[in-house]
Amino acid sequence: MQRELTYAIAPAGPSDAAALARVHVDAWRETYAGILPSVYLERMSSALHEHRWRQRLLSTREATLAAEGHKGLVGYVSAERSRRSRTGVEAEVTTLYVLRAAQGHGLGRELFTAAARVMAARGATSLVVWVLRDNLKARGFYERMGGRREDVGNEYVGGAVVASVLYRWPDLQGWLAA
Repeated sequence: MQRELTYAIAPAGPSDAAALARVHVDAWRETYAGILPSVYLERMSSALHEHRWRQRLLSTREATLAAEGHKGLVGYVSAERSRRSRTGVEAEVTTLYVLRAAQGHGLGRELFTAAARVMAARGATSLVVWVLRDNLKARGFYERMGGRREDVGNEYVGGAVVASVLYRWPDLQGWLAA
């Protein structure tokens, strides 16, 4: 019998920077082993990312929501106006991570949907997310969430050029209502 896990999702603030940094580093190591250079993943620093998170959380353009369980923060999502949008009506989920131990309970779906609602409230009519091409688990997640694969590109991460795939939700309000 599997027990149900409960998580609270709330906007993150500067006081959450240390916990977000820890989840960020741990999630990247779990997610990108075999995809990104191992040296890069090993050298990731929670202290450095804590500083970066504190700066990001002081910005009003990006919305970050954190998921917390009885053992602390286990996931987060960030979204903002799309980097590609000229009109401001397209939003982009820039990051979504859930620690492996908290996966499989619908938390990723809850975080993604919550971020989509925030961006819709800010006037977004469509939503995109870029995913590393070799991150098959994440790609499957976004496909199950109704994302339509629309573009490919490259990103420079950890000293390597890695292929990425763009998923789009062209009718954000319709998707949220479904």
